[in-house]
Amino acid sequence: MAKSASVSGDSALRSIPSVERILSSDAFARLIDEFGRDRVKDAVAVHLEALRGTRQPFDETAAVGDVRKRVAAATASTLRRVINGSGVIIHTNLGRSPIDPAVWSRAGAITTGYSNLEFDLDEGSRGRRDEHLTELCRTLFGCEAAVLTNNNAAGTLLLLAAVAGGREVIVSRGELVEIGGSFRVPDVIQQGGARLREVGTTNRTRAGDYDAAVSDATAAILRVHRSNFEIVGFTESPSIEELVAVARKHDLPLLYDEGSGRVVDLAAYGFTSAPTIRGLLADGVNAVACSTDKLIGATQGGLIVGSATILNRVRKHPLMRALRTGKESYAVIAETLRAFATGRHETEIPIYRMLATPLDELRSRASKLVQGTACRIIDSQCALGGGTTPTETIPSIAIAVPGDASALAARFLRNDPPIVGRIVDDRFTIEVRTLGEGDGRDVAEALALLPR
Repeated sequence: MAKSASVSGDSALRSIPSVERILSSDAFARLIDEFGRDRVKDAVAVHLEALRGTRQPFDETAAVGDVRKRVAAATASTLRRVINGSGVIIHTNLGRSPIDPAVWSRAGAITTGYSNLEFDLDEGSRGRRDEHLTELCRTLFGCEAAVLTNNNAAGTLLLLAAVAGGREVIVSRGELVEIGGSFRVPDVIQQGGARLREVGTTNRTRAGDYDAAVSDATAAILRVHRSNFEIVGFTESPSIEELVAVARKHDLPLLYDEGSGRVVDLAAYGFTSAPTIRGLLADGVNAVACSTDKLIGATQGGLIVGSATILNRVRKHPLMRALRTGKESYAVIAETLRAFATGRHETEIPIYRMLATPLDELRSRASKLVQGTACRIIDSQCALGGGTTPTETIPSIAIAVPGDASALAARFLRNDPPIVGRIVDDRFTIEVRTLGEGDGRDVAEALALLPR
């Protein structure tokens, strides 16, 4: 019997054609056109080696399938489109803010060819990329100047390096935060070349604490938005007006790491009112740094707006070149900011479309999605996310899927495209408010495949 098996295995090995013969077959022509001959050849060699190891006969159909799988995996990114049914609108793990196709298209018309990224069309000579958002930001925020970096951590780092390198920055202990990815404010201050001067306590800091901490070594006062958490109970924090008064008394700049990019007041959507970027500058803050992929709703970037004196120092700092961003970011962020400037943010920026959608409309969408299934429509709560409003949610509508919640969560992640839901009270749910406009069909098809 052992001899017979050996003979069978030897026969299988002899049946394996050469690599060149396989590549010349019609069955592999399409793969070669799609992926290139060299890449397919390497995958075929790996496939044949696996056959020899297991002494399996060559099968052309199976070979085409295996080679396609191998070469596709070797030439593809693992980044995929994902459907957000999590109930978190600005979901950091899912890429934060989605971009409207029309905004992306207008930006793409600029970035897919050449542009005047660093070319002065009036002078016919080299220009500056860091001035493309200046006029738009003046209109929107009332600032004197604006600079864009690759994210808000970079913006804050650059701002501190330019304003307070080698000197002290005064910060409240209650604002020495750590957000996602181990981003710590004290580390950023120190990496920017400044020295941290802590004042107050974790829960209570007064304007007098800042005033008493000012010395000849002080370069600036920094306020930091508390991303992802709130301090409640026995607390105290000075108002912006109080901090402006302290800063002006000592002729110091007041810097604000606002983080979230609050262009409009969110009270209209059910959240607590808080100062906008324009309001902060109008109240006397000298420079504000924020993310562009949170409440601004654009792609990743770090926007710094404020005093021309401070921003000119930022532009001239050696770190500016290391932390600058490219033409794609400028184009997408400019188109997004233009939507605010022209009052079209609820139609052209997806996160504001989501926020502005009434509950009745969400319920109507949910009804269409669950039609013919055993799923139920339930009331839910939706979070804004991105550390913007850490303790607040707004009413929403979700789809509750019957069955084992953990198993369902895993099953929907295996869907194509993956659907990210959440488990609430031992039920797997899909939040309707966070679904994009093109997601409904995929969600409906996934729900229809469930047992009834």
